[in-house]
Order: sequence, then structure tokens, then C-alpha cells
Amino acid sequence: MELQRVLAADSRSAMEKVVELYGADALVVSNKKASNQTEIIVAIDLAYQASAALDELQAPRLEEPQPRLALGNMPSFDDVMESQIFKSTGGDPADSPMPTDFASDLIDSFTDDTNLLFKEELDRQALLEQNTENNRIAEDRDNLKAREIVDLVKQELAAMRNEFKLAQQLDAWSGTHSVADEMRPLVEAFNETGMPIGLRALATDIINQSVDMTEALTAIAEALGSSVNSIDLLDNMQGIHVIAGSSGSGKTLMAGRLAKQAALNYGEHQVAIISFNDGRFGAWNQSQLVGSQAGVETFRTNSPEMLEQLLQELDSRKLIIIDTPGEDVEAHSSSLLKLLPDAQPHLVVAADASEASVKRYIRPEGIEWSSVMLSRLETGVYPWALINTLLNRDTPVSVAAAEPSIIDPATTITGHALAQHALAHLPISFV
Repeated sequence: MELQRVLAADSRSAMEKVVELYGADALVVSNKKASNQTEIIVAIDLAYQASAALDELQAPRLEEPQPRLALGNMPSFDDVMESQIFKSTGGDPADSPMPTDFASDLIDSFTDDTNLLFKEELDRQALLEQNTENNRIAEDRDNLKAREIVDLVKQELAAMRNEFKLAQQLDAWSGTHSVADEMRPLVEAFNETGMPIGLRALATDIINQSVDMTEALTAIAEALGSSVNSIDLLDNMQGIHVIAGSSGSGKTLMAGRLAKQAALNYGEHQVAIISFNDGRFGAWNQSQLVGSQAGVETFRTNSPEMLEQLLQELDSRKLIIIDTPGEDVEAHSSSLLKLLPDAQPHLVVAADASEASVKRYIRPEGIEWSSVMLSRLETGVYPWALINTLLNRDTPVSVAAAEPSIIDPATTITGHALAQHALAHLPISFV
């Protein structure tokens, strides 16, 4: 047997060409588009083709070989083709058993071109199956991300309703009626920068007890700063640290910054970054790039078992930073903390994040974070939502960064520094 390829403008023309060249009984193996043409693969009986050619040349015909005897029912050529190319039996295997020696002899009789076509078809089927599995995984990830977005929107709406009710109860949408005229620009600045109603009520009380704006700002910074805990993480950052956060929060860059700064203290071979189970498109490439910019080795694991084995190999390192996926943050962090009870989990939050998104991860019944790290703490960004969430909470802040680049180092931040940053650039107008 031999496979032949026929190309034509469309399927009808291709079939006419097949009938013209090989007769109406030619077996069509496949029919698909190739280079804007229709490609048909047909199986040709070489003995029949040779016989027809001899008839045309009027040469003496060779004696036809005796048909080979087989034990049991022989499978049809269609079944053999289906089983070899498309990995299907064409029915119940018990009804059409295919002797091993027959299949081997048939494959051995194929030409090199036929075997190449078979290999290409098998590779195409394997790639199709792999793409289908990858698409399913990507679809599951997209569905999970969509659910998280819907939940976040619901939480945002709930927070807005709560703010509205609180504003009605306090009768302080503007807040200007309860302060002196010279203090009204300060209250209006709080309104303009999105300070939550609860913080505005606290600030209004402090303003009413102050004699001027400078004294009021100093007292507000002291009140807010003393209510937000902080830790000094950079001086002695060792062991295993888990960096978590939602997609777009800047956690991978934060992991790179911390690794780069630790490498300057301990040496590049004493620090490693591990990307754990992040299946997003391009996530591993981003991790490799960040690790390269930080000057440390970067590894990837897709399961807790692989992570545990890798950590045993990296046991001599002084600092290991594990970068986690941006979706299903609490589930991934919880699984890691069960596997690594001595690891320190840190939550990366954008300084301009809404209060609903911050409270989604910082809540009494949630994970007990070792610290909160701030990204995008730029001039003109007012982290009121984070300050309001961390008031009288045990969760401390640790480091912050402004620019979305690994070149911008992470610096230690305290509650007072966070409050002063929010108050330093208020859009106060004295018109």
C-alpha cells in the first residue's frame, strides 16, 4: 500500500482528480485544507497500480502471488488505517481482532513517505490533545478569575452601601458644617482624596481640638500612625518567606526587590526565588526575568511534592522567597503554610487599592499575615483604605516601594510614615 496526496481548489475538484488518477475505488484517508487548497490523502494498492501500468505497456504480467492465509477473521483496511492513524478500533475490538503479525507486516510494507505521513498525523493528534488539555486548564483559571472579580465587585458595592449608611448617620457628607471656617479646606481635601467616613469622623474630632491646621495635621498623623503596627523586616530577612497577593498587585516585583537586596547582604548563591504553581501565560518568563535582574537563581514547581523536594535541595540557602499565583490567594497560601509551618507569609497590596479588596484578605477569620507590603506608594496616592483596614489590627506593615521596577528598592515603612505619606500631599485649597 502507498499513500498519495492530491491537491485541488475545492473538495469536488479534488475528488474528480482522485477518480481520474486512481479510480472510483480509491480509499480516501483524510480530507483537509492546506495552503488555501483542499488536500486529499488516498491509499493506493501498489499491485493493482503495477498491473494497470503493465497492461498499458503490453508487457507480460507476473503471476499474482497466492493470498496469504490468516487465522480468524482479517480486519479490513479501513480498520487498520483507523487504528494506526487515529488510534481507534472502528468498533468493538472483540468483533475485529487485528493479529500483531499482520499489523507489523502491513506497517513494514509502507514506504518511507507513508511512515512520515503517519508520524506527522500522530504528532498532530498528540499536539491537539495537549492543546485541548491546556485550553481546559486555561478555561478553569479564567473561570476562577471571573468569579473572584464578581466577588470583588459585590464586596465593593457592599462597602459603598455601608459608607452611604454611615454618612447618613453622621450627617457628614461634606463634613464642613462641624469645623471652623479656616479648617474647611482640610476637610474638603479629605473628601476629595477618598478618605473613608470613619476616618473622616476621627479626623474631624481631632481638627475641632486643634488651634490651627499644622497642629491638626500633626495630631492626625500621630493618631493614625500609632494605630498601625509595623515590623523591621529588611535587617534580618532569613528563612522561607511566602509572597502573596492578587494579580497586578506587584508581588513578583516585590519578591525580586527583596531577593536583590538580600543578595547584596548574603551573596547571590545564598538567595533563591521559587515560582509556585503559577500557570498564567507568561508568568514563568516574568519570574525568570525578575530573577535575572535580581541576580539570583529562579526555580519553578507545580506541586507541593516538587516544592518539598526542591526546598530540601536548597536547604543551605539563607533566604528562599516563594512567589505564589495571583488567583485563589488564600487557598494557595493556606496550602503552603500547612506544608511549611515555619514560613512567613506576606501580603502585597497596592497602595491605591480599594477598601473592599484590602479587607478581602485582611480580616479576623483569614490568614494571619506576618506583614503587609505596599507597592505603588507613589506621590499623590492616598492609602486611606489600607490605613482604615489596619487600624487597631495586629497585622503590621513592613516594606513599601513606589516605582513599578526592580531598580526601585523596597524600604522599611512604619505606621507613622504611612500616615505622613497620605497627609503630605493633600490638595488643600485656600481660595
